[in-house]
Amino acid sequence: MGWPRYWSEYMEMWEDRHEYQPTREPIIVSELACVPKYMPWFRIHGKPYLLTPEERQRQIRSEGKGADL
Repeated sequence: MGWPRYWSEYMEMWEDRHEYQPTREPIIVSELACVPKYMPWFRIHGKPYLLTPEERQRQIRSEGKGADL
């Protein structure tokens, strides 16, 4: 028994992998919302993905100003 025959099931799964992409709706629940009092900690410790787009822009601008000093 050759390896292509032995692994044929998995090879077929690999070839059809794009047909099995999981699709999920975004999880938006109040329990996962951020708490504003923790935001300064996240800014310091590098969690910009938790910031709103406006806060991210503000943070980027303030970092750029400090680099010139």
